[in-house]
Amino acid sequence: MSEVKVTEVARKLAILRQRFKDKAQSDILQLQRSAGRFRGGDIQGPDLVSVYQSLHRLAGSAGTFGYGKLGAAARALEIELKPLIETPDSGCRVLSQEVVTPAFIERVEALLDLLMRARQGTEPVHCAPERVDEPRLETKRVLIVDPDPDAAETVANGVRLHGFEVAVCGSLSEAVHYDWSGLASVVVKETLLDGHAPELNGCAGLTPMICIGTEDSFERRYQFAARGMDGFIPEPLSIPALVDYIERLSSEWADKGTGRVMIVDDDAELLEHYALVLEQAGLEVCGVSDPTRILRVLSGFRPDLVLMDVQLGKFSGAHLARMLRYDPEWLGLPIVYLSSEENRESQVEALSEGGDDFLTKPVSDGFLINAVKVRCYRARQLDKLVSRDSLTGLLKHGVAKQEILKEHARCQRMGQSSVVAMLDLDHFKRVNDRFGHRTGDVVIKGLSNLLRNRLRKTDVIGRYGGEEFVVVLPNCAADDARAVLQSVCDQLAQIVFKGDGGEFSVTLSIGMAPLHAFASSEDAIEAADQALYQRKQAGRNGVTVAGNDHPPERCADG
Repeated sequence: MSEVKVTEVARKLAILRQRFKDKAQSDILQLQRSAGRFRGGDIQGPDLVSVYQSLHRLAGSAGTFGYGKLGAAARALEIELKPLIETPDSGCRVLSQEVVTPAFIERVEALLDLLMRARQGTEPVHCAPERVDEPRLETKRVLIVDPDPDAAETVANGVRLHGFEVAVCGSLSEAVHYDWSGLASVVVKETLLDGHAPELNGCAGLTPMICIGTEDSFERRYQFAARGMDGFIPEPLSIPALVDYIERLSSEWADKGTGRVMIVDDDAELLEHYALVLEQAGLEVCGVSDPTRILRVLSGFRPDLVLMDVQLGKFSGAHLARMLRYDPEWLGLPIVYLSSEENRESQVEALSEGGDDFLTKPVSDGFLINAVKVRCYRARQLDKLVSRDSLTGLLKHGVAKQEILKEHARCQRMGQSSVVAMLDLDHFKRVNDRFGHRTGDVVIKGLSNLLRNRLRKTDVIGRYGGEEFVVVLPNCAADDARAVLQSVCDQLAQIVFKGDGGEFSVTLSIGMAPLHAFASSEDAIEAADQALYQRKQAGRNGVTVAGNDHPPERCADG
């Protein structure tokens, strides 16, 4: 994050702290007026409820704004008052004389002193770890570190065929001076690890590191893990397997520290503070202060995680959580209560209504950031298990079709051009028959990784079934789409795969259609499928556009 932005966030947080102080002062003066009536023996039920709610708000928010002693004092008073709120009227009158004593009233009156005498903003705002502020991986770059220049270049050329930019270094001492920002992975030869602990320690956490080693044993794997390696791949080296490793690790790495969080809290200052702190840490945040807007905001924002207070004015966070679970779409959405409620029984009761976890206010900014990131990461991993193909990590058939339907609707609404394409590996059955299904899986993953690296982040890529894939290129002219897809065909044909029967390569046939030109997404998919059939009939290995009565001639390897 730039220095200017950090300064701007700090300025906004300072404004929020002042707004909290002004509001807290007003609330405490109101509490003192109630305390004055209590001292005169005028203890009414509604007044007690109002005092309790004010103390509850102070207890939950004061610590966040740097008034820890005020929050602790309000918490102690809140806990003492709570039995009165939960007791029927007849019992309340008796109990109130035992709880609302002169000493209790003096402690309420002393809250203002705690507010005014405290050093404002004494609790520092903990920023996100350095790595979070690094830009997302826009370009997949890989650094190969190998003392043998010929071997390093051989590996680099193989990885480049899968769409990566690759640089080569001969030693770790040289590698540490390389710009690691945005790297998808660093691939290191095991012989370079010995005696380079300082360099390795300095690089830990910057980017995924994969070790290439000769001995695949428990002992060696444990040693690599102890040295901070994120992955290990044994020799003889399979380039498709290495690329698949790089893709998996870089995808997991990119998910760390990111996420979409919806915060539901009726305390405006607290809501804004949490949002600023989490946005500063690289998270995308949507705040909701009016619980009646939850469903509408949820559908539009589609968060990875919901942070919700338990007491939201006249609404209960626990009841809202139960309500959200009415919709099957939100059954798996993690809901974490961010509340000052400390009673374990009350917490369990709230969790039983639909929540997943509790974070007890006040929470430090650093703890909040880390807790939210961990939960967002886990939520995204679980979502991938549901929506992604287990072999390739691409969208499953049904999810891909939903995305095509959405893109078709967007084209109709916005008047933009998009392309849908069906892809099929040529003669893939021969690969399985000759080299086995395990090698066939390597080929499928190789094409998947190539598509991920050759297409844009905004493009939709799905595994339609077996060796068949579907892609959507939003806001893309047909000529541009055809050129990109043809380059995928050309690049795949150059990749050398290894099987028990020797080395081999595969080709790809593609049929594409303009998504926006059809009445429905199903019609566009059918047109692309017909174009794919034409490509197969014309000799495979290339791209055919739907509606082209004269498909291009068969390519050399068709």
